[in-house]
Amino acid sequence: MLIVTAVLFSLAAGAWLGNQVLNRKPALDEISATVLDPPKAVSDFRLTNHRDEPFTLDSLKGKWSFLFFGYTHCPDICPTTLHTLAQMDRILAADPDAHANVQVVFVSIDPRRDTAQQLGKYVPYFNKAFIGVTGPEDEINRLTKQLGILHVRVEQNQGQDYLVDHSASVLLFSPQGALRALFGAPHAAQRLAADFKKIGQLE
Repeated sequence: MLIVTAVLFSLAAGAWLGNQVLNRKPALDEISATVLDPPKAVSDFRLTNHRDEPFTLDSLKGKWSFLFFGYTHCPDICPTTLHTLAQMDRILAADPDAHANVQVVFVSIDPRRDTAQQLGKYVPYFNKAFIGVTGPEDEINRLTKQLGILHVRVEQNQGQDYLVDHSASVLLFSPQGALRALFGAPHAAQRLAADFKKIGQLE
């Protein structure tokens, strides 16, 4: 009888410990992203998505939103990052619970050239579900200033297109529409997906 009781106790203890491990919230030092605690609130903004629909702070609510700021004429970091985000999206798609509540948003910091129509040709190339966003320069500047996203137009020789130097971070917004984490470059799809799942467990 004592042996049976000991075995049952061991099984119960093992199950309890296993449950504690599964339900344990990850420590911040287990996440390579910079997690903001508390999340940073953002004031409203008025932009337009690539379908010519309004895109405001409300558009970030109800979902986890990955935001990347760039422009369609960007020669390297923008297409590379969007490709990585598309890979991340495919990884998350293998886990319906993790993927159901996610959107990826590409915000242009070059509204002179990046119209909604231009973004509509560019962004879906990487993933048809991705959202391209543009709008008045002052609205974009107001948003980027809040988020610490730097961008500077670099004029080329006369007659040449200009470049825009800009921050390469990917920003994660919570379903409450607040900035929750920043992912610094260089980006890797597996790490983005893994960190996102860990951040979700913090909620």
